[in-house]
Amino acid sequence: MPYEPAEAMSTPSPTEEIANLIRDNDGRLGEVFRLDEQGFAPDEIAQQLNVATVGFVYSYRTYANAALHGKVPGGSTLRKATLSSLNSLVKAGRDVLSRDAMQLLLAHRSAVEAAESDAEPTVQEVEDNEQQERDALSTLERLRGVPGIYAFSYGWYLESPVDQARGNTLIKVGRAEDVSARIKQHSSGARAHMPEPLALLRVYSVETPELGHTERMFHQLLDTAGHGNPRRRGLNRSEVGKEWFLTNEDFLDTVAKALKLTTLYIGRSEFADE
Repeated sequence: MPYEPAEAMSTPSPTEEIANLIRDNDGRLGEVFRLDEQGFAPDEIAQQLNVATVGFVYSYRTYANAALHGKVPGGSTLRKATLSSLNSLVKAGRDVLSRDAMQLLLAHRSAVEAAESDAEPTVQEVEDNEQQERDALSTLERLRGVPGIYAFSYGWYLESPVDQARGNTLIKVGRAEDVSARIKQHSSGARAHMPEPLALLRVYSVETPELGHTERMFHQLLDTAGHGNPRRRGLNRSEVGKEWFLTNEDFLDTVAKALKLTTLYIGRSEFADE
């Protein structure tokens, strides 16, 4: 089992309460957790969720183990993603968890926060960060020449959501005939005026002839759900910002499911200009 089992009790322990909170999650975290508990292997989970690779399974296992047992992941990128997941669980658990369970979840979040704020990374930390950088470059190589819908944001939007109440933040959703080239283009442009590299969140597979139509449908579903960019209200449609939405990763996956798109990439890899 990828998770340490919580003790079975007539009254749920704080750890079991957190496990129940994760089981009830409607997003990828809950999906992976439930399938893991049913004994599915990572490749089987990816197949069931229509995701082309298995790496995301290990990431979501990391988030769950951090929430359940306070296990702190190595590498800054993975810790930031874990913190975001824990923040979402804290928000979801406010009216659900007992006081003891909430205190435990907050303590586990604090452990990850403390590790992320540590000014002196260990040798292992350096190695983990270097591996995550290699993984990011590998992702770009794998997406070379691949058409699809992509979504990215920046660290400050992900760590401090614009809409705290709904857990939504500004995410750019666009299309490209070559996702890798487009991400490199965005990264190069951002380097001149952004204080940190972009974070690629999702890539969904779409054949080139369907790109325009699929992007329009994706945007329409986001707008219809009230996830449009509030900073563009009343602006001309041709103005900058029309591809930015106030949304979240789980809702992006929901739209992709509705459009029957295969997920090529799930994560928060940060891409600096090469």
